[in-house]
Amino acid sequence: LDWCGTDEESEKVMAAKLLAGKGFVEVRRALLKPERRAGYLAALASEAPLLRSSRPGLLASFVSELGADTNEVISLHAHASFDERDARESTRNASIAYARLTNIEREAMLSERSEVFVEALECTNAAGADPLGVAAFAPGKPFPGTVYEWREYQLILGYNPIPKLREAFAAGLPSKMSADTEGRGQVAFMGWTDVGPLNRFVELWRYSSMQEAMAAREAARASKEWRETIGVVAPMVQSFSTAFYRPAAHSPWQ
Repeated sequence: LDWCGTDEESEKVMAAKLLAGKGFVEVRRALLKPERRAGYLAALASEAPLLRSSRPGLLASFVSELGADTNEVISLHAHASFDERDARESTRNASIAYARLTNIEREAMLSERSEVFVEALECTNAAGADPLGVAAFAPGKPFPGTVYEWREYQLILGYNPIPKLREAFAAGLPSKMSADTEGRGQVAFMGWTDVGPLNRFVELWRYSSMQEAMAAREAARASKEWRETIGVVAPMVQSFSTAFYRPAAHSPWQ
């Protein structure tokens, strides 16, 4: 499946596979050398067509703005299965053209790690997202200050915390969305780790600016139902973090 997140029919195919329960989202986090950061991002912008064709399934790439290492770049990739991911990696690694990108990455990166997330569709649906999920996400109108907020919860050990959080969020998110009468936030993804540090849950939201994100946060706090939801979830949470990212020039999502 040669899918880069821009063709409507391919998006539907990938979305259907993810919905079938075998797909997942791979999140890759790269830490760049400070002196190579600007050159790396410029090089990927100029090689955007090659990047998207050689990394089918690429959903988005983000550059950290506030709340995370300022030299961090995050990318999200949709895969229909682990076997499909392996096949893609083999094809890509055999590509002579992709060698250029490999050299760019090797020269710019200090390190890179990869994790697998399963999408929490009941939660994104409750927040008004496309029923087909992350593979069908369509960013709204672009703004000069567009940001994505990455919200991450580390839960206590055990089999129950993730299901309990998902159930609580699915019930409470409609009230959170209703409280934001301006419709500032657009949910892009929610999910939990399946490979990597376990019992982590993440939310990814799109806003026209960081200030609008803060306004949406204040609006949510005015919802009694949402505060009750957080009251259910909080005892299971060991730590919580939030960070803002800008879409990179080469990112399909803007």
